[in-house]
This record gives sequence, C-alpha cells and structure tokens, in this order.
Amino acid sequence: MQRKFLLSLLFCLVVELVFSQGLTCYSIDEALLHKDSVTTLILKKQKLQSFPLKILELNNLERLDISRNYIKEIPSKIQELKHLHYVNAAQNQLTSLPKEISQLPIDTLILWDNMIRAFDTSFANLELKYLDIRAIQMTRKEQNAIKKLFPKARIRKDHPCNCGDRKN
Repeated sequence: MQRKFLLSLLFCLVVELVFSQGLTCYSIDEALLHKDSVTTLILKKQKLQSFPLKILELNNLERLDISRNYIKEIPSKIQELKHLHYVNAAQNQLTSLPKEISQLPIDTLILWDNMIRAFDTSFANLELKYLDIRAIQMTRKEQNAIKKLFPKARIRKDHPCNCGDRKN
C-alpha cells in the first residue's frame, strides 16, 4: 500500500515537473492539442504566407519562432499573448510591427532580413535586451533612431547604407 502511494506521488511530481517547464511544439496542430502547456512554438521554414491566427489561442506562449517564411504582417491581436517575451521573425517580408507588441513583455526581437527600418515610439516601453536587425538596409539616421529607442538593448546591425535620404 505504501509502495503504491509513493509510486503515485512520484508519478505526480514527474508530471508536474514536465508540465511546469512548458512544451515545445513544431506545428500549429500539435500546439492546439496542448493549448495550455505550450510555451514555445517553432514554425520555422513552413512556407507560411500569413501569420497563423490560431497562435493566439496559445495562452501561455512565451517564445515564438516564425522565421524563414513569407509573412508580411503580424496582427495587432498578438497583444493577447500576455507571456510572449521572445519573437524570432527573421527572413520574412515584414515592413513594420504592430504597436501593440509594445504592450507585451518582449525582451528579444530577431528581425534580420526583413524590411523594417523604424519602430513606433510606443516601442520605447519595451524592456528590450536584444534586437537583431542585420541584413536590413538602413541609413545611419535610421539606425541612430533605433539605438535611441532601445538604449539598453544589445543591437546587432549591419553597417549603414549610403542610400541618401529616403521617405519612411
């Protein structure tokens, strides 16, 4: 009797440990089967043409990797992902991010090889620690504006282009 109790207690502890560390999924369908347990979703290289709105159903999502797709826009409803702190959207076709992202606890933004050259001033609210904007042609003025917006962040960028004044 005592042995069964100890085994069931041990089983419960193992299950709690596994679920407390969160779950990593590699497809939307898999993630939706475990909505409340998914903390990391990796949709890298899945030929996505648009941001899958089903992602917004993952209430405990902390890390999102949608890199190497063809996404042109991230919806403003992303603000529903209250725990999201890491976003890798590298190598997509983004020209901007919705200002609603500034309401999230984002500390890491990986955006290299997109077309984002500026951020809304509301992004100053972010406690950004890391920003990757390599492979995006920017003037020195554009880069300086981003540095000013995120003074505490480590920013990875390429050398500024000598592309003259451009309209935003």
